[in-house]
This record gives sequence, structure tokens and C-alpha cells, in this order.
Amino acid sequence: MTESSALRQEELLQAWIDMSLRIRGNRLVSGFSFNEIIICRILYEQQQMGGRPVTATELCQRMQLLKSQINKILTNMEKQGLIERVRSEEDKRKIEIRLKTGAEQIYLDAHERILKIMSHVCCQLGDYQSGQLTVLLRGAVHAIDHMPLPETERNDT
Repeated sequence: MTESSALRQEELLQAWIDMSLRIRGNRLVSGFSFNEIIICRILYEQQQMGGRPVTATELCQRMQLLKSQINKILTNMEKQGLIERVRSEEDKRKIEIRLKTGAEQIYLDAHERILKIMSHVCCQLGDYQSGQLTVLLRGAVHAIDHMPLPETERNDT
């Protein structure tokens, strides 16, 4: 690896950390943690599409979090009156997670505030750079998704 390549990687890492800190630390959408807003988005979209209800296991997979982490988040959301856990009528072993009545509007209000943030970012960057940022972020996600597992993780599976 060249010195300039290592420097570019360090700069990218710092930019990623800075952005993550702003998103998570500044709580740009008050009343929701970063993970809570993602869960609300998943549940809302699933309910709007008329799809089957989401389980905690599915949330673990989609959010790449441990079951204990998801359960802690869901318990907090349940206490806030945002979600309910309901035993599946088709398979009594499954617990389905649903947005409670009224929580949809709370989510939509938060979503609107997030879109205003995105609008500000897009105005600052302009149309071309905003489009390029979207392409680059999707490319980074794709690269991470297709990253080979470290040797230690291959042996554990």
C-alpha cells in the first residue's frame, strides 16, 4: 500500500467517523435514537406494503445487531408506546413487531425532519454532488457486503 493510499484511507475513516458522530451524537431527530428511527422505518414500510409482520430475528438480520441489542431497543420502544409485540396467529412461536396506532404519525413527523436535513445537505452539495454521494455510499455498502471474511471468522462458522 502506498503512503498516499494509506492517507486516503485514514481521511475516509475520519470522514466516516465525523458523519457517524453527527448523526448519532447530535440526535438530529429528537425523541428517537438512531436505531429506533431505523426500526420505525422498517416497520412502517412493511406495514404500508401490506407485507408480513416483522420479527425481532428479522430486525437483527437487517440491522446487523445482536438479539440482546434489538430486544433492549424494542423494550424501550414498547415503553414509549411506539411498538407492540404480538404473538403470530400463524405460528405461536413467533412474536411479531408492529408500530402501534398513532406511532405511524410520530414516525412520519420524524421522517419529515430527516428529509429536511437531507434537503439541507443536498442544497449545500448541489444536485450533481448529491447524486454522486448517493452512488458512492451505495458503492461503499456493496463493497462492505462483499468483503471477504477474516480467516478467524471463516473457521467459526
